[in-house]
Amino acid sequence: MMKIMDIQYAAIGERIRSRRLEMGLTQAQLGRLADVSGSFVGHLERAEKIPSVETLMRLCIGMDMSMDYLVMGVRQECERTRCALYEELRELLDRYTRNKSGMTKMTK
Repeated sequence: MMKIMDIQYAAIGERIRSRRLEMGLTQAQLGRLADVSGSFVGHLERAEKIPSVETLMRLCIGMDMSMDYLVMGVRQECERTRCALYEELRELLDRYTRNKSGMTKMTK
């Protein structure tokens, strides 16, 4: 049986903060990229709030970071634009965005 690791929200927050600063972004600027408020980014960085999977996806795309690294601290061994997980997340978010704007229904 596979052991599921506890999610370390403080570590996720630190990775968000570290990448944001590396990119030279304010919390407000990163928030705009991920469609959340700058204050929410601050809450995530301080591990005061728990992000949804959707928010994590948008943060990963906005920060050009893989989901496995953001959540688990493990880097993928491939170029991000060619990683299957990254591409799948990008496609899911694109479909969700189109659905949210009323352009189409979300399909599998």
